[in-house]
Amino acid sequence: MKELGYSTERIELNGSRFLLSNGYMGYRGTLEEAGKEDLVACTLSGLYDQAGTGWREPVNAPNGFYTVLSYQGQPLQPRAIEPATHEQQLVIRSALHRRKTTFALADNRIEIATERFLSSADVHLMALEYRFRSTEVGTVMVDTGIDADVWDLNGPHFREVSFQAAGSSLTATALTNEGQVVAVATMVAGLNGQGATLQREQAVLNRWTIPAEAGREYCFYKYVAVYTSADPECTAGRDPATVAVEGVRHAAEIGYAKLYARHHACWAERWPRSEVVIKGDPEAELALDYSIYHLLAAAPSHTEKASIPARGLSGQTYKGAIFWDTELFMLPFFIYTQPQLARGLLRYRYHTLDGARRKAAEYGYRGAFYAWESQETGDDACTYFNVTDVFSERPLRTYFRDKQIHISADIAYGIWQYYLVTGDESILFDGGAEIILETARFYYSYAYLENSPCCSPSNEE
Repeated sequence: MKELGYSTERIELNGSRFLLSNGYMGYRGTLEEAGKEDLVACTLSGLYDQAGTGWREPVNAPNGFYTVLSYQGQPLQPRAIEPATHEQQLVIRSALHRRKTTFALADNRIEIATERFLSSADVHLMALEYRFRSTEVGTVMVDTGIDADVWDLNGPHFREVSFQAAGSSLTATALTNEGQVVAVATMVAGLNGQGATLQREQAVLNRWTIPAEAGREYCFYKYVAVYTSADPECTAGRDPATVAVEGVRHAAEIGYAKLYARHHACWAERWPRSEVVIKGDPEAELALDYSIYHLLAAAPSHTEKASIPARGLSGQTYKGAIFWDTELFMLPFFIYTQPQLARGLLRYRYHTLDGARRKAAEYGYRGAFYAWESQETGDDACTYFNVTDVFSERPLRTYFRDKQIHISADIAYGIWQYYLVTGDESILFDGGAEIILETARFYYSYAYLENSPCCSPSNEE
């Protein structure tokens, strides 16, 4: 999928259209030099936070891909300088993002070409290849590092951010309002000499000053590792920042080409079991492939304690919550093509069963009443007043969480369909049967016979 030309009006749309995701995190299809005004976001799966009285939503990690190229002291950013040419591409077969931009200056043309991916072989890793060329001799500066001034819908979610620099390795450690730690580490390879460290209020950067030769192409690689205190690697008391630094150093040792080969192999294994060929209609086939890409990209393969939010990992809309759409609309695709991923999505509902029990008890019922908007615990994130009257601007009481009782049946149905199609009885022994039983108990306690003398509301005895 490719788009030609640059327009500020399409930044928000393209952020979702060119999204990269690996089930652990999603990185919007923005340019490397973009900041929060362009809605840059690295959305983390299953890690939520609430700022004040705002909606609780997923956390966006500090931006480890942040890179700005300057020529003769002038930053090359499309918002400031309209590109002479611009091309953006998403290679859906290998989950790879590419961009190519040419800036026409008074006496020079600078061409930037990048490609990046979020590793599916190691979901904590991201990698970037950055190339640039100047048609004339001049001084080029590369500022690259971590930008912690992130875009949020209902933030800010970081009450504290600290930075560390050790050569070309940079680290940002952020503490959320709810006490979770998010660590991002970066390392650059391919630039000669030692970059000067730039410390800003909400960013840490390395700056390389390069006397660029006319017509010569320069290339460097950037490796990013993201870990949180909720990750298994860090729950044994290990510091997420230390784990992230180890991860990014190991990635730099492996190198971009091998990292990409491992990532590509994961997607090469998925596609033959997922694709549908539509003969004679390439446009329809592209649309279907694009939908399949987003399903595969959003599904968490690293854990059973997360699922697919309503908007995938494209941002914080819908609070990053898991809806019944996952079991009814997405699960059938995974059951028939990626049963192991389907099993993980269903196991998420087992890990959140206690939250469904708490919700049922809150309303005076037995069993499990699953959330309309489910997050990591299964407790309902849906607020009672979540719509505003367009005339009076007063919040309106809604009844989504109260009346949407079909959700529990949707989940039980999904479990049974998985069993019927795959024949995998273990899903029943590993929590599936318990879920079905608890949802049945909920409906039994919820139901009443409308015309029964003992249950009729009009019976005064």
